[in-house]
Parts: sequence; C-alpha cells; structure tokens
Amino acid sequence: MSGQTDKGTTGRQKRQGFRLDLTAQQWVVAFLIGAATVLAAAFGWRAAAIGSTAAFDDRQSISETLAAERQTIDVGLGAADDTRDYNGYLADYAVAAELDNQADALKDAGSSAAASDARREAQLLRRTSTERAADAGVFGRFSIADDLEQPSPTPRTFSLEDRVEARTVEVATEFGSPGQLDPDRWAQEAEGIRDRIAGLAVWALVMLLAVLLFTIGEANSARRRVFYTAMALGVVVLFGGGVGGLTVDFFA
Repeated sequence: MSGQTDKGTTGRQKRQGFRLDLTAQQWVVAFLIGAATVLAAAFGWRAAAIGSTAAFDDRQSISETLAAERQTIDVGLGAADDTRDYNGYLADYAVAAELDNQADALKDAGSSAAASDARREAQLLRRTSTERAADAGVFGRFSIADDLEQPSPTPRTFSLEDRVEARTVEVATEFGSPGQLDPDRWAQEAEGIRDRIAGLAVWALVMLLAVLLFTIGEANSARRRVFYTAMALGVVVLFGGGVGGLTVDFFA
C-alpha cells in the first residue's frame, strides 16, 4: 500500500514538473512574440513620425524653389534696367563727344565764346549722365567718386556679369529676404527620409515574420524538432531585424 502511494506521489510530481516546463516554455514564446510585436509597432510609429518631417521638407523645397525663381526674375529685371540705363549713359556721352567736336570746329572758326559754351554743355551733360547712372545703380557711388567730381571724357565700362552678381547679393541680403536659398538640400533630405520610411516598413515586416515563426513553433510544441527549428529561426530573425532596424533606419 505504501509503495502504491509513493508511486502515485512520484507520478503527480512528474506531471506537475512537466506542466511547469510547459508554462515556462509558453512564457518564453509569449515574451518573444511580444518583443517582435513591440518592435514592429515601434518601426511603424517611427515611420509615421518621420513622415511628417518629409512632408515639411517637401514644402520647404517647393517654397524655396519659388523664392529662388522670384529672386532670379528680380535679378534679371534689375540687370536689364541697369543695361538700359547704361545705354542711356553711353548715348549722353556720345552727345557730349559731338558737342566737343562742335566746340573744336567753332574754335577753329574763331567763335571762342560759342566753343566755350559747347564745352561747358558737354561737361554738364557728362556730369548729369554720370550722376543719373549712379542713382540708378549702374555704378556704385564709391567706385566712381572721381567721376562725380570731375567726369571723365570717355565713358566707363560696364560688365553685365558683375551687375548680375551684385544684384544677386542685394536681393539675398535685403530686409525681409529669406537669405541663401538651397531647395535641393531640402529635397534631398525629404528623399532620404522617404528611403528610411521604406526601410522601416521592411523591418516591420521582418518582425512580423519572427512572430509567424514563433507562432508556428508554439503550435508545434509537441514536435520538438519543428519547435526548436522555428524558434531558432525566429530568434535569428528577431535579433537581426531588431538590431538592423534600430541601427540602420530608426536612429539614422
């Protein structure tokens, strides 16, 4: 009778131990499935979070592109105005040169007073034309200070490239200007974020694959070979996908 009792007690202990082993195994599988699920959700959350940043960068790129085009138009119109004003400056100098020629002819003809009047008129025309060109921005006042005091007999040269460059600096530094524009930088940042979003979506799918493997392993817990194979593959996928997703795209 005592032997039967000992055997019954031993059997109950084995069954209880077996149930404890199954419970621990189930806890491990549940933990792994939870970890993979949490990582998949984290990757999805991160993709949604940086998606708003990509949209902001796109808007910035479009805004700066439009602003850059407006600046280009303003610079082009300003340079065209400078060219037109310079042509007027050249025309005035051509008239002044003709007045000098007339003064020479009058002097040779013996009309000294008329010749002096013609030279004064020519000099006044050069001065007026130079001041008008300086006021229009064709020449900087500091750069032609001598001409403003005593206009040169020949016109100054004009560089359209220099004026375009100067106009560009003026537009970029004037009050209320957005400053140096670089729409390509915003576009590249937005493209990089979209690549990260695609990468995070892939890593989330990898986590779901790990969940699938763990589920297959749990469903085949009685078939030890299938169980251990599915669990081993799931752990590899979970570890590789988790580390890869966090280091490559999550915190990039």
